[in-house]
This record gives sequence, structure tokens and C-alpha cells, in this order.
Amino acid sequence: MSHVKLNSSIRQSAAQEKATEAKIEKFSDAVTLILRSEAASKLKKLVYVFISVNQQGSTSFTCDIDDSRDKISAASRELIKTKFKEIFSTEASAL
Repeated sequence: MSHVKLNSSIRQSAAQEKATEAKIEKFSDAVTLILRSEAASKLKKLVYVFISVNQQGSTSFTCDIDDSRDKISAASRELIKTKFKEIFSTEASAL
């Protein structure tokens, strides 16, 4: 199970806010699929990972992955990074 949380203090128009929310939802869905696969490989029902997406500008995003509860594989971490880059079209330097 993933918990993707948006941290932002950027003022946005209603349209920008809606677009950001859609990206967060799409990213959360992608992460959930990755973590289901990770859980299956570990023969567990769920793997808990917390992800913070930080908005630093109108189109600038970074994210932090906290897998301290259930460690995930390097491959799953890389898949999450790739999905983040695809969805948010930015360098994920904070990963």
C-alpha cells in the first residue's frame, strides 16, 4: 500500500490545482501497482511505503521515498523514480 502525499505552498489557479491532483492520483495508482508486485515477490499481502511529492514551483516537483517500514527492492525503487519522471516531467533529483 502506498501513501502519496503532496506538499505544496505554491498558489495555483483552479485549473493548475486540478492538473496537479490528477498527476498525484496517476502517480499513486502507478506506485500501488509497483508495490503490489513487490509484495507478491516477498510473499506478503501488503508493502507499506510513504512518498512525499514536494511542489517547489508551478511545474517543479521532487519526491522522497520512505520505505523504513517495509524495505523495497532497488528495482521497485527505480520503477517508482521512472514513473515519477514520466508523470511529472522533471528531474527527480531528490530521490
